[in-house]
Amino acid sequence: MKIKGLIYLMLLFVVFVSCEKSKEDDGIDPQLLLSADTLLFNGSEVKSLFLCTKPASVCKFQITSSPDWINISPKSGTISRDIQELQMSSSFPFNEPGVYEGTVSILTTFGNKSVFLRGFVGEQLIYSTPDSVYVDVFANSQNITITNDGNVPISYSASVSNDYISLNSYSGTILVGNQGLITFNVKRNDLLTGNYTSKIFFSLNGVLDTVVVSIENFKEQKLTLTSDVVDAEYSKAKDVLVYVSSTPSMINIFTPSDASTSSISLDYVPTCVSVSSDGLTAVVGHDGHITYVDVLNKSILKSFSVSCNALDIVLGNNKWAYIFPKTDQWANIRCIDVDLTNDNEVLHTGNSIYAGTKAKLHPSGKYVYGADNGLSPSDIEKYDIQSGRAVYLYDSPYHGDYPINGDLWFSEDGLRVFTRGKTVLKTTEIQDNDMRYNGSISLETTYAAIKWLDHSLVSNNLYIISSSDDYWSGKNKPYIYVYNASNLVYKSKFELEKYLVPNNGGGGVFYVPEPFYVFSTSTGDKIIALTKAIGSGLVNEWAIQILQND
Repeated sequence: MKIKGLIYLMLLFVVFVSCEKSKEDDGIDPQLLLSADTLLFNGSEVKSLFLCTKPASVCKFQITSSPDWINISPKSGTISRDIQELQMSSSFPFNEPGVYEGTVSILTTFGNKSVFLRGFVGEQLIYSTPDSVYVDVFANSQNITITNDGNVPISYSASVSNDYISLNSYSGTILVGNQGLITFNVKRNDLLTGNYTSKIFFSLNGVLDTVVVSIENFKEQKLTLTSDVVDAEYSKAKDVLVYVSSTPSMINIFTPSDASTSSISLDYVPTCVSVSSDGLTAVVGHDGHITYVDVLNKSILKSFSVSCNALDIVLGNNKWAYIFPKTDQWANIRCIDVDLTNDNEVLHTGNSIYAGTKAKLHPSGKYVYGADNGLSPSDIEKYDIQSGRAVYLYDSPYHGDYPINGDLWFSEDGLRVFTRGKTVLKTTEIQDNDMRYNGSISLETTYAAIKWLDHSLVSNNLYIISSSDDYWSGKNKPYIYVYNASNLVYKSKFELEKYLVPNNGGGGVFYVPEPFYVFSTSTGDKIIALTKAIGSGLVNEWAIQILQND
């Protein structure tokens, strides 16, 4: 009885303080306040509900409805600048065990109010738990709340369905009217990127309940680079990726088998790179210079002056470097014998080329093919390098019939050349049959272009990076597209790993990657892509992604 009396006095004090008139109450419309919006009855029991006005005012009230198992006194009256007590007593017919619920509606001068009532007869286990819980990639733990809404304490035990999560507590007791907080931790180190499901099984006073936990996980697989990427080539002879960076100025040799990188500092800012067919050496183009590099021993061999800003460069099997100028419109290929120790630049012979031409070494090692830029219609040309100094031979027999669009890539066997404009041409040493139309590659969207291509002879696949359909955006689509190399039919596409960009609030967003280079390994079981998160705000935007080609 002493405890009930103390609770009564505390409620009376709270209501009194709430209803006490202050100077700040002047000019405020009065309102009716209740001491509770919910009352619980355990069997036959008497509870008090206190009414008052704020600011203290005269207010009439009347009980307009109530459940039939509750008696209220008084049912109407006037609150005269004081606190009005309503006594509510529960009386359940035949004391039939169960949970009884209802609402008391109060009509007053200052508006309508209601109080929710719940009555228990006998021991009643009532609780609430979530059906499911979702955990995003930024959370490592989360809470589950069990609320005891019944009239008996709840003893619980818990277990999990798998090893994706662990609980901080596997058993406990929740008192009447209280809540139990169970924390689970996600074992992210054991999970790969993807969505996972776990279940928490509860026994609550012997009653079984299940909470489904859905987990989104992101485990970064790509290798983030601390530099940019200016240009890249892959040696299938040695299975190494060679790329040059301008910040800092370096040539980098990446070995996919152990994910290791060796870097060599360069004296000049690189603009392009070419790796020899045997994978032992490389040349790097600069503005006014080229650098000859020993890839195997990770060292610089020589440096040469060149009379142009190198847009593209090709290293022939004959140890000559062929530099294609960036500017000056009609120009010449600069040819340098890298076996010599002194500057020995000579110009190619025959027709001039157009500055901006992109070039590749034919797999035979005898020729270089170039795709011009800035001319309409675009075309493709052939240069003979068998005598060292490049000699212009001829261009394709087409002039605007098929789009070339300024870049090209060879099949591994050298029998075909693929162009940025999606046109495929045959190649041969016989001029009448050389660069003849051999089909076209249909990309996902009509106006997209091929931004990079690699052919794998062992898997008979083409791996393609496609531009977007929007010419003005200039972006590449975030996929590596796979085509059958024989019939040019689309097979599938690889979705590249996104970049996770955190914010300062413990969350973040995923940023779509943009691929720029793709290469297949000599065995054809792996694909290597160089991607960038342009505009993401990340300090390191470039990354190497290795995809398993099953």
